[in-house]
Amino acid sequence: MTAHPNEGASSARSLWMESEAAIRGPRPMSLHLANSLMIWREAGAGARRLRAGTGVWHSGVKDSLLMLKELLRSDEDWQAFYGAVEKKASGRSDTMLQGIAKYLAHPYHRPESQASIALQVGSCRLYDFGGEGEPILLVPSLINPHYVLDLKPGRSLAEYLKGHGYRPYLVHWYDPGEEELTFGIGDFVMKRLKPFLEHAAGVAGGPVPVLGYCMGGTLTTALAARVPELVSMLALVAAPWNFDTKKPHAGKKYAPVFAEALAKLPDGMPLPVDAVQTFFTSVDPTLNDRKFRKFATMDPESEAAEFFVALETWTNTGAPLPRRVAEEAMIGWYRDNTPGRGEWYVDGAPVRLQDVACPVWIAAPEADRLVPQESAYSMMAELKNAVCHDPGAGHVGMMVGSKAKAGLWEPLVKWLGS
Repeated sequence: MTAHPNEGASSARSLWMESEAAIRGPRPMSLHLANSLMIWREAGAGARRLRAGTGVWHSGVKDSLLMLKELLRSDEDWQAFYGAVEKKASGRSDTMLQGIAKYLAHPYHRPESQASIALQVGSCRLYDFGGEGEPILLVPSLINPHYVLDLKPGRSLAEYLKGHGYRPYLVHWYDPGEEELTFGIGDFVMKRLKPFLEHAAGVAGGPVPVLGYCMGGTLTTALAARVPELVSMLALVAAPWNFDTKKPHAGKKYAPVFAEALAKLPDGMPLPVDAVQTFFTSVDPTLNDRKFRKFATMDPESEAAEFFVALETWTNTGAPLPRRVAEEAMIGWYRDNTPGRGEWYVDGAPVRLQDVACPVWIAAPEADRLVPQESAYSMMAELKNAVCHDPGAGHVGMMVGSKAKAGLWEPLVKWLGS
């Protein structure tokens, strides 16, 4: 249920959202620090359980543990082993903290985009990268910032498309304003994406290609079904559709937890950024520990370090999700699988893949831990004219990583020109 907060509540919410935007990350910091401490402080206790013959051990290390116990026979051997484990664990914990400190102190700031604002509707903006090429509409997820599609020079899909004969129009959802805070997902499709698509089509003088990334791909699928006359081609990159997959994923597992958390939020309050980041952390709780320990060893002036900071800053930046959007995604999509069951409603009617008239290109990596390939490829059974492609990298790496050009950008341009 959407509430209508009074002026005082609105002012407090605005201040809260400003403070949210000021936090650089990794987010939520307390969770990542607690995860690291738990991992490495547990190491010594694990060594003692090994000697006592207690604890639950992974079947893959059973033989190694038996061999280790054979080597450590005397009390002196075990004491030396305990000391070595504690020292190594403490060192790793310290290295993770050093990595975070280096990240927070790094001077990199994302260069100002060369794109201009072509249209603003509510708080949402449409950026025009210019040029004389064919317009193409790029739609990111509602959850993370738009600029993963224009991360930095050399790591920008928008830049690459412009260099290959296209005029990219990039959607920037921005922080939700008073109107957007009342929106459901379908409102973003019809009241924001549709006007942006109409603008791009007006410049082109006809239908244009549309690319949607992650959740943005699910939204553009609905858009193409609602206004098929404006979409000439549809590229879906890691776009989830069927949420009842054989391969387990965190969204399905934790949907009931998020449903319970959403119910406890004050009326009208959006889902905070740190709650969203907690969901992403649940996919791999030890990832940030590994990432920042690695970053601690990097030359801070290297391109690799700069890329790390650019990507990590993007990862930890975002806007709160409007309450209805969060409920629709976590409960309707992940728990109830409304898109896959044909029960996701946009503009008063269920979204049917059969209503997508244009050719569709579905890019979904097998290695994606956020959107199972099976979920994205499930659309193939109902779309009239679709092909699939595995970019050979992870969910984010395929868009901006070292394999992005060969794995995603080049095949995309080839398909667009086919």
